[in-house]
Parts: sequence; C-alpha cells; structure tokens
Amino acid sequence: MNRQKIIEVIREAAAKVDVQLSLEPNTFNSTLKSLNVDSLNAMSIIINVEKMLNVRLPDNDLANLKTLGDLINSFENALKVKQ
Repeated sequence: MNRQKIIEVIREAAAKVDVQLSLEPNTFNSTLKSLNVDSLNAMSIIINVEKMLNVRLPDNDLANLKTLGDLINSFENALKVKQ
C-alpha cells in the first residue's frame, strides 16, 4: 500500500470521528495538537485506521506520535512489517 492510500485511510478514519484533518504535505510536520486533534480523537483515529488496514501499531510507536507525519510513517512501517 502506498503512502497516498494510507493518507486517504487516515482522512476517512478522521471523518468517522468528526475531525477534519488537512492532510497536505505542508501539514505533515504539524503536531496533532496544533491541528486541533486532542488525545481522545487521536486514539479514535488510530484505532479506526488500525481496523481499516488490519494492522496494529506497536505501543512504542504510539508513545512517540507527535506529528501527522509520525502517524503516517508509523502506519507505513507497520504495513511493511506485516508483509
């Protein structure tokens, strides 16, 4: 699965919890907090993406998620490990 597809899945998962994320390359270095995503919404998005991609992020990745790019990269890595 390519990076763009992961971004689309994150966008869809965010919409399920009524969070509008700007998933443009210029926002990838933005913190989730600066994008108005609180910790509860962030976890809801992550859980939805995990279900949609049939993958689980390692706990150490979850603890280190700070930016939107971190989130995208974590799912990319989890999918690579799954293959």
